[in-house]
Amino acid sequence: MKMNLLEKWADVLLDYSLGTVDFAKAWKNGQKRLWLRYESPGDDLAKIIVGKIYEKGGNVFIEQWPTWFEYAFCTKASDEVLTSKPGLRLKRLDYTAAYLRILSASNTRSLATVDPAKISMRATGEFPWVEKLLKVDEEGNFLIPWCSTLYPTPAYAQDVGMPLDEFRDYAYDIMLLNEKDPKKALEAFSERGKKLKKQVLDSAKTIRIVDKEDGTDLKMSVERHRWLVADGHVNFPDGEIFNAPRKDSVNGVITFPRLPQHYRGTGPEVSGIRYVFKDGKLVEWKAKVGQDYLDKFLEKQPEARFLGEVALGLHPKIQKISKQILYDEKIGGTVHIALGRAYHLHVLGDEDRSQLNVCPVHWDQIRDMRVPTASVLIDDKYEMKWDADTSRWLFRKPYSK
Repeated sequence: MKMNLLEKWADVLLDYSLGTVDFAKAWKNGQKRLWLRYESPGDDLAKIIVGKIYEKGGNVFIEQWPTWFEYAFCTKASDEVLTSKPGLRLKRLDYTAAYLRILSASNTRSLATVDPAKISMRATGEFPWVEKLLKVDEEGNFLIPWCSTLYPTPAYAQDVGMPLDEFRDYAYDIMLLNEKDPKKALEAFSERGKKLKKQVLDSAKTIRIVDKEDGTDLKMSVERHRWLVADGHVNFPDGEIFNAPRKDSVNGVITFPRLPQHYRGTGPEVSGIRYVFKDGKLVEWKAKVGQDYLDKFLEKQPEARFLGEVALGLHPKIQKISKQILYDEKIGGTVHIALGRAYHLHVLGDEDRSQLNVCPVHWDQIRDMRVPTASVLIDDKYEMKWDADTSRWLFRKPYSK
């Protein structure tokens, strides 16, 4: 890898994505560190980040998490161990100034043959840690800033169907690292998302996903839940606007005819999906590929039959399917829904959170809307469609049926 781009990448992560953290002050006042989790193919980036943290006067805790370990844990550990409370990792959060995860898998299909029941138990055990990491203050800021990024490994390149060198160049491009000032480019990208949010979404009460070609017509309420622009502070690269639907409000049908789904990027392919929701609950589900996996997943996590997220993909440069959710959910011209957990930050302070779904798992599933028959309707007032020429969501008002 070109070292100057790795340096720029590390700088963006520490000065933009985690830019609210003073690592020297965090260490001096509470012995709090950067918690860095990655797998060894990401050593080059990890070394630079560690060096920069030390130069800033901070400290680092490294957690290696190889794919072989995840496989061993899910296949060999007893049910009691799988579902046990992660006491040590919870305690470490008390000494964490920020959490950074570098996705750098050597094998993206390490869990493809693992029983979904075991993966579900694994998620149940980890849930207290996830809940603590995702806590927010009254203004919606994470108490522990965190970010995930993806280091291009041969495994990821193979999933996209690209040579490694080309995939690296693609990864740099979509992270805007080829820009003279990536942070300024990210800020400009963020402003585009904020403008769309202000113009159309902030006042929205309902969102409806429609495709006349295959009968998709899914409607849900987002009333009193706030939209958020994801612009590189939590995921890098980023590029989505997301919200949590009111749990009991989802009704209708949605299909996923073009894009395959992989739970957490390591599960088997599930594709050709058709869902039917009634009063919030998923009551029918079919998949042309992966039906057994989907059945077991929903059987072990009944709260995953409710939605925790609805979102618009915004990124104009992400147009390829990578089978990694960090990239794929940002594809400009897609929408995605998530089975399972909703994030608390969609409701601030003491406001009512009863319509936010609570669940250990969160499975984002992406639907391609880059076809003439597909659109997103806001309050049946605005019609939003992806425009390939401008690489933006365009909307018209009033919407005429």
